[in-house]
Amino acid sequence: MTSRRAFGRSQGFVAALGLCAACTLTPSSADAAAPKTGVVAGSGTTSGGVFTAGPSGAEYQLPTLARLQLAPGAAVRLFPVPQQLQLAPGPKTTTYSFALLRGRVDVTVPAKPKSAVLCSLGKSSAVIGVGRAAVLARADDFTVASFEGDVRTLVTDRWHTLPAGTLSHVDSAHASPPEPTLGAPKLTPGPRLWFSAGEPIEVSGFAFTKVERAARYELRLRRADGAAEQLRRVESGTRLDQAFVGLTPGQYELALRSVDAEGIAGGWSAVEPVRVVGVTLPPGGYSAAGDIFIGKGQEVRFSNTDGLEMTYEGAGRYVPASEAVTLYRGETTVVSFRVRGSIYPTTARLRPRSAYAHVVLGPSRAVWPKDSVQIAIELRSKDGEGVPQWLELKTDVRLGIEPIAVSFTRDGNRLIGAVPPPERPGPWVLRVEVKDQFGSLLGRDFLEIASVPAAPVAPAKVVSARVASK
Repeated sequence: MTSRRAFGRSQGFVAALGLCAACTLTPSSADAAAPKTGVVAGSGTTSGGVFTAGPSGAEYQLPTLARLQLAPGAAVRLFPVPQQLQLAPGPKTTTYSFALLRGRVDVTVPAKPKSAVLCSLGKSSAVIGVGRAAVLARADDFTVASFEGDVRTLVTDRWHTLPAGTLSHVDSAHASPPEPTLGAPKLTPGPRLWFSAGEPIEVSGFAFTKVERAARYELRLRRADGAAEQLRRVESGTRLDQAFVGLTPGQYELALRSVDAEGIAGGWSAVEPVRVVGVTLPPGGYSAAGDIFIGKGQEVRFSNTDGLEMTYEGAGRYVPASEAVTLYRGETTVVSFRVRGSIYPTTARLRPRSAYAHVVLGPSRAVWPKDSVQIAIELRSKDGEGVPQWLELKTDVRLGIEPIAVSFTRDGNRLIGAVPPPERPGPWVLRVEVKDQFGSLLGRDFLEIASVPAAPVAPAKVVSARVASK
C-alpha cells in the first residue's frame, strides 16, 4: 500500500511536470537541466517538447545511464527532472519519466546506479526497474513486454507485475493477463562445419521449424567469446538465405528467435555451435572449383580441429581429426570432418596439382648459326580445367651449365623467346626449366644443337724426293 499511495501522489506531479515541459522543454534547456542526457546514437528532432526519432531511430541516454532505444519515427515527451518514488521498501528510487506518444521504445535500466524509468501510457503507466522492457503505442492501447528484470504496469491504480518473457496489452482501464512471448524456433539438422582456405567465408542455408503467430525470425551468429555478432532476418519461410559474412577460422554460436506482428521478439534459443576450420595450403597449392590442389609429397594443414573427427573416403570409420593431410599414394584423396556424433560431415577433396608447363624447344634438329632456336612455354591443366591466373612462370635457361638471359614475350598463358647462337664453338645443349613463384617445378626440356660443319680443306700437294732432287 505504501508504494501505491506514493505513486498515486506522484501522478499529479508527473502531469504538472508534463505541462511544464510541453511549454519549456527545448534542446538547450534539456541539456542545461541534465547535461549527461542526450542522443548517443541515431538522430532525432525536438519540437514543442516532443522528441521524434529520425529515420534510423535514436538511442537516448538518461543521467542515470538508463537508455531509451526509439524506433524510427517514435515520438516521446521527455521530462528532464527526476522523481523520487517509493517503488520498494527502503530508500526511494530516482525515476526519470517519459510519455509515449507514438511508436516503440525499448528501455534498459542498469543495476547501478539504482534507478527506474516510468513510461506514461495515456492514463496508465509502466515502470521498469533494473532490467529490459519494450513499450509500444497503437491507436487506442499499448503493449508492454518484459524481457528481464523488474517490470510493472499501473492501471486504474492497480499494480500488475510482468514476469520476464511475457507481455500485456494495456488501455486506460484494463491490462490483459501476462501472456508469454513467442517461443524460439528450433534448428533442423544440417551442416555446422565449414572450411576457410585463407580468405574469410560466407555461410547460409540454416533451416528451422515454424512458430505459430511469428511474423518473422531473427538469427544471431557470434564468436564463442561473444565478439563479432551478426544478425540476419528471415521475413518469409523458415530458411536463412542471406549469408553471414567475413567468417574466419574459429568457433561460433548460432541462436534464433521469433518476432510477432508487433515486433515483439521472444527469447533466444539455446546456442548451436558452428565451426570454421582453417585450411593452410603448402607453397604452390591452390583451391579451384571447391577442390584443393597440391604437389606430391606436400600436405594440407587444418586448424581449429579440436574435438572433431575425420575419415578418408572408403575407410568406413571416423578417428580423431588430424592437423595434416597428404595425397594418398599421390592420387586424389577425399577426407571428411565432422563434429563428434554428427551425421553431416564436411568434405575436402585433395587433388594432385593439375597445372604444368608445356615446354617446346625447336627446331628439333637445330644447327647454329643457321637456325633460329625458339623456346615456347605454355601453362596448361592436366584435367582440362582453367589454370590459376595468379601463377607466375619463372624460367631458368642454360646453355650447357651456364645460365643465359632470354627475353620472353607473354601472350595469355604462353611465353615465347629466342636464343641467339653463342660465340663459343659447339655442339651445345640448351636446357629450360620452368617453376612457379613458390619454387615448384612446372616443366622442363632440353635440345641438342649442332654446329655447321666446317668447309672441307683441299689436301696439300706432296712432292716426292726424286722429283725434288731433279
